[in-house]
Amino acid sequence: MMPKAIIGTHTRVIVSVKDLLQSMAWWTKFGFSPLSRPEDKIDSAITLSDGQVIITLVKTSQPSPVIVYRCDNIKRLKAQLDSLTILTTFDLEGPSYKELRLRSPNSVYVAVRPSTMEDDFKATGTLNPVCGNLTEYSTSATKLRYEQSWWADLGFAPVRGDSVPYPYVNMGDERIEIGIHEERDIASLALTYFMPDMEQRIARIKQLGLTPIEEIPTADNRIGNAIFQSPDGQLLYLFDGKQ
Repeated sequence: MMPKAIIGTHTRVIVSVKDLLQSMAWWTKFGFSPLSRPEDKIDSAITLSDGQVIITLVKTSQPSPVIVYRCDNIKRLKAQLDSLTILTTFDLEGPSYKELRLRSPNSVYVAVRPSTMEDDFKATGTLNPVCGNLTEYSTSATKLRYEQSWWADLGFAPVRGDSVPYPYVNMGDERIEIGIHEERDIASLALTYFMPDMEQRIARIKQLGLTPIEEIPTADNRIGNAIFQSPDGQLLYLFDGKQ
């Protein structure tokens, strides 16, 4: 049983986009389906899910992606983060906070909102029919220990890690895992999927007219690994095997 992070409960990921309909069309080809939310408007925000993660596409220029959490007592959380010397920016709502914003040493963005303002979104847990099993939100770090320490302060616990083929560690809470990979070229937070039949899945995606930005051969020279990038720069890593 993984711990609950001090920042509350993870709900969704917000991705900034320029063209909502173009971006939605791209995500649906990767197994995401629109969800019905009263707050969503076709000209400003669309929420989708693949069964494992919920993503809200927002027409805005804010930093992206943003991992969103909901918290029952946001004033107490702000005091706790201050005591840990974790820097935050914030928006006020009356006498309290509308949103707390955090940024990890490697510039992973996190937003925390009061439970009264952020619905308890929860994915169904079913596999993505196109990409398979979502294993982690991946990020790179110049020095793994700094990024790991930051997530540990937020209440995340080590799940697995190694120094081969390079230093990495996965930090998890009750809903997600953050995969921290030292000195890897991950330009932003990536959604990482693993499946034993990924070669066939990648081939089917390419038949839909989608071209990976990078193909990584397996040890036996099959195209079992690929990296895709959304029109707005969001990365999807598809890897052969189990994780």
